[in-house]
Amino acid sequence: MHNEEANWVAQHASGYQPVLEILSAVIDDDWRKEIIDYLKDLSRKVERRVRFQATKYVLLDEELYCCTIDGVLLKCLSDDESKSLMGEIHEVVCGAHQSAFKIKWMIRRNGYYWPTILENCFKYFKGCQGCQKFGNIQRAPASSTNPIIKPWLFRVLGY
Repeated sequence: MHNEEANWVAQHASGYQPVLEILSAVIDDDWRKEIIDYLKDLSRKVERRVRFQATKYVLLDEELYCCTIDGVLLKCLSDDESKSLMGEIHEVVCGAHQSAFKIKWMIRRNGYYWPTILENCFKYFKGCQGCQKFGNIQRAPASSTNPIIKPWLFRVLGY
């Protein structure tokens, strides 16, 4: 392509965040690194925590998958991949600026996973300028409301 740089500038200016291609190399500060290294060599000495965590994961073709209770494999994403995926689901694909729980449901439904999925969805949802600007306005009073009790006369007459 001759216009890669111009294309990137136009997409960046419009707020479009394409889903990143899966990187073959895992970065050192990635949450998946310890688990992948342990699953590649099970005889390696690691912390007990890592061994316990690794029971939920499977390594297929150099990619990490989380195994759910139902036996469904969910692809584990890095932090950068998760941010772009949340952007695609929240703003681009659905276009309805979904809530954090709906974003999480859509991500899991599409076969992706990372450990802090709900926390990240809430951060993304609360940081969306469109949702903050055009969201529902809470019209409840700031103080607590007092119940109105019927006078004695109306209670006796059955009103």
